[in-house]
Amino acid sequence: MSEASLEPSGQRERWNRRYADRGARAFPRAPAQRLIENRSLLLGTVGRHALDVACGDGRNAAYLAQLGFEVDAVDISDVIIDKLQAAAIDLGLRVNPLRLDLELDPLPAAHYDVILQFSYLQRSLFEPLAHALAPRGILIFETVMRAHAEDLGNDFDPRFLLDSQELLASFPDLTVLRYHEGVTGRSGRPRAVASLVAQRPAATVHRS
Repeated sequence: MSEASLEPSGQRERWNRRYADRGARAFPRAPAQRLIENRSLLLGTVGRHALDVACGDGRNAAYLAQLGFEVDAVDISDVIIDKLQAAAIDLGLRVNPLRLDLELDPLPAAHYDVILQFSYLQRSLFEPLAHALAPRGILIFETVMRAHAEDLGNDFDPRFLLDSQELLASFPDLTVLRYHEGVTGRSGRPRAVASLVAQRPAATVHRS
């Protein structure tokens, strides 16, 4: 997924059409650069159970699987999940594609050693993501900011753009390891993004 909507009805059909129209393929590309940059951190995690949120074509899930993780790759689209399921079997990847509506379906608590979320924004998911991390689990999160539209002139729904420093303040129960705001590239086009790498402490007291 490259964007989110807080209006659940019709989202599955919309994404199914989009993936079908694009002729989407499973695991077609290299992983996100931010993921590669954190390879040593990922390899140092205690457990090997990972979640890729709004996984799209699965490029990041495949990278984690190649590092030895068992990956739950979730997306709302039947079309892309069916493609990922078939390709994961063919390639022998430890990727478990799951069709979920993240606005409705809960995440398990304290379950994942690594959680990825790239190019997707659903603010109501911030707290569930933090709770879904196992102790010492790592969250890697990157998506576009308001500067993507306001400074770079891209057409983008403003509801799904981060304010400056917003992501940094969105996970108060996690320890921030790395944070960056700036312009990066994707498919040859500049994107203004915020990226966060954060860790759940060994023992966490959640705020009420």
